[in-house]
Formats: sequence, C-alpha cells, structure tokens
Amino acid sequence: MIALDNGFDEATAIVLEVDASIARLNAIFGYRTIWRGQAAPATLELMGIDPSWTADEALIGDPAQGRGNIRLFAFPGRDTGVMRDGAQAWDSGGLFDINIRALSAIEPIHAAMTRHGFCAFGPLTAWDFGALSVKEVVSRDADGLAIAVMQRMAPPLTGYDDAIGDTSYVFNSTQVVPDFDAARAFYVDALGWSVVQESTWAHASGDNCLGLPLDVARVRDLKVGIYQANGRNEGSVEVLEYTAESLHFAEAGPPARGWATLRFPMSDIEGFLVSAARGGCTILPPRVIRMEPWGDVTAAAAVTPWGVRLEAFRR
Repeated sequence: MIALDNGFDEATAIVLEVDASIARLNAIFGYRTIWRGQAAPATLELMGIDPSWTADEALIGDPAQGRGNIRLFAFPGRDTGVMRDGAQAWDSGGLFDINIRALSAIEPIHAAMTRHGFCAFGPLTAWDFGALSVKEVVSRDADGLAIAVMQRMAPPLTGYDDAIGDTSYVFNSTQVVPDFDAARAFYVDALGWSVVQESTWAHASGDNCLGLPLDVARVRDLKVGIYQANGRNEGSVEVLEYTAESLHFAEAGPPARGWATLRFPMSDIEGFLVSAARGGCTILPPRVIRMEPWGDVTAAAAVTPWGVRLEAFRR
C-alpha cells in the first residue's frame, strides 16, 4: 500500500469548525488526529483561496494503515457557504463523496454517523456490484461532506489487518459527471490510468442508497467507472453518470465548504500536468507548500472541466 504513484493519499475538506469536525469524524471512524495547526499561505493559494486568510488545518486518519487520510481546513469567522448546496446524489460537478470500508458490522457505524449529525440520502441498502455483495449507506453532514460507508459481504474482504478500528482508510472518491465518456477519456487516455472496474446497470429491485425513486432506479441506467494509476481500488477515483437531466455544480469550489481536492503523491508532477492540460484541465503550476506533518513539498493542481480538483505533490 505504498501511496507514491499509486492513487490519492489524502482527501481534503473545507468545514466550518476544524475541531468540531475532528471530534465527529474521529468518534465515528475511530481515526486519530495526526496533526493540528495553521494552514500556510501557499497551501491556501494552491486551493484558489486568498492567502491572507487565517485558516485552521488538521490531518486525521488511521496511522497504522499509512494512507487515505482526511485533511480539514476552516476559516475562523467566515461562513463561506457549501459547494454543492442543494445538490442531490445524481447532480454533477465537483467531488461528491469519499468511500470508507466498514471492517465490522456497518449498522453501528451508520448509527454513529446519524448521532453525529449526518443524514443519509437513502436507506442502508444491500446490493450486488458485479461479483461483489455489499451493504452501503451514503450520508452527508451540514458542511456538505458526503461519505459512503460500505461493508463487503462476499467474497470476504482482506488486506486490513493493521487497522486500529472498525473502518478502513479513505480508499475511493466519487465524482458525478455530465459526460461519462469524456471523463473516462480524461482518466484513461489523457492520464494513462488503468481501469479498475466499469459497468452500466440499473437497480432491478429499485432499492438504492442514493434516494432515487424506486421506479426511476429500476429503469434508468447508471454508468460507473473506477480508475487508478495501477488499476487498484486504493486511492482510486470513481466516475458516475446518471442518464437523467440534473443540476451541474462545476463552478462550485473552495473556499466553500465540502470536499475540496484529492491529493496524489507523484514522482512526475510535470508529466501529470502536461497530460492533464491535454485532457482539458485548468492548471495551477508547481510551487512549494507546507504539508504538515511532512514538511515542505512541491505541489501543483489540475481542475477538470467538471470541477474536480486533483493536486499532485512530491515530498
């Protein structure tokens, strides 16, 4: 599970109060606070935020698992609104959610999320995803942080023996796009990433965890693709397109609250930027930022046409 050139290592979020979010997320997922302090100006600038702003910053996760952490930012005294304000699960633009595995029964984790202010889009649902059988629930809090929790029912899940709690690191992140083929071409053709899984399906029973009306879920196809540099479902990105007319939130982004960026440790940042520009991204060129507790890193960002921010960094 070495993160370098192997998917994203962090999901970053903007919240109203860092300490309140730390308390909620650590209590729900059994994570630890790895670092807490003030964000450096260059870090904010890379996110498109005024570098003169004061910003609280923290990193939380499971140190034993070694990757897939959550980095939180907040701007004391400023209410910047929510990125995907009013968006439903099928509305496109920006980052929709992050994915975390339940390593034990999912029901107590879902109950803990509800106690700590998360509200599910739809009921906890058991369903089949190709050869996999899972239980899944997708919930969102007042900061707009949508989190999908899933429990593998069959075949048995392996590879998480080092986890200190009942959940995995953040292993995947979903984006809803207006054009699946264009997004696939970006990740596969422009960036050269591998396909983890692709499928097109409807929910035959109508049951779903995203709040779709049952009759709509039965007949509307959902296109799904998961991509990662090495074809692994760790630090991977998931692309969804619903065959329905929806709202589009591509212009939403920092400093509003919600999932802001995915951070990828890369050895060849410059090559990534060339490929991303070829794929239609807006590029924020490399600069040195402070990425605690690791210290100074070289970092750059690419923003896709549908508003997803991908940051590449090199320690």
